[in-house]
Amino acid sequence: MRLRTDDLAQLVENDDPVPPVWDALWDIWYPAGDDINEHYGKETDAVSYERLLLDVYREFFDEVLPDKCVNEASLDVPDGGTFVVMDAMSVREAAMFVDMLEEQGHEPETEYSFSSVPSETKFYRDRVDYSDLKREHKTASVKSQDPSLDGDEEIVWCRYPDALLENIQEGKTKLSSIEEMYEKTETTLRAILDQLDTDRVVIGSDHGYARLDAGHTFQISDGEKSALQETFSGRFESVGDVDADHLVDESLVVESDGYYMPIGRYTWPVRGKYSTFQHGGCSLLECITPRIKVTL
Repeated sequence: MRLRTDDLAQLVENDDPVPPVWDALWDIWYPAGDDINEHYGKETDAVSYERLLLDVYREFFDEVLPDKCVNEASLDVPDGGTFVVMDAMSVREAAMFVDMLEEQGHEPETEYSFSSVPSETKFYRDRVDYSDLKREHKTASVKSQDPSLDGDEEIVWCRYPDALLENIQEGKTKLSSIEEMYEKTETTLRAILDQLDTDRVVIGSDHGYARLDAGHTFQISDGEKSALQETFSGRFESVGDVDADHLVDESLVVESDGYYMPIGRYTWPVRGKYSTFQHGGCSLLECITPRIKVTL
């Protein structure tokens, strides 16, 4: 994949370089593939784009993206409507959700927002003052494919697809499939939308995720893998617990808001059980989250 000269100029010259990056990601994933398996096969293009962006505009990962996550993460309930959080929904799933809504005759609008850093639910909830939002708005938590809503909820927090992603694969052991994950997530979203009384809905996410299975990571040396392995037990570490300044200097890691996080799709060997679908780092699909606005 190549960035055209005008694409690169937009990134460097724009006051805000995020819109052209989002447009590039959306062009990769939308329209959705003919089937779920084909759709998720687009991951290779997403990896190539992210690697290229890192090579030509490293500041996007070192400065722009962390700053956006610290300062612009949001959860805005629409007037007279409902905000539906699909936990860990990425641009991948959003493209298929938009197709689904269009097939139903709706005209969804797609925008973007940001996770917090690290790209985890806890930090996002803290950033958007979720405790206060729960006091101000009627909320519901959905943890199954068969939700039971009153209909007048203003915030609905669905644990899918995150809870399902965690069960797809541990190390080299495949427990489920990404197709099954998506089918269950779409079924649950359909049920939520069917049960809401409002016709104004925003579907958003607290963070996305990085696929770190074979073929979807950035290549690094054995020495760099060892250095990351010795420092990180997960996708992020507190600056109070470890010293990763040497990895920041080597452009493998970014430090932001008191945490170290690997940049993009850098990964390393992990002992014991681990998921190949992870979040908490500083990659495009973890940190730039989709927003779908639709009138039902």
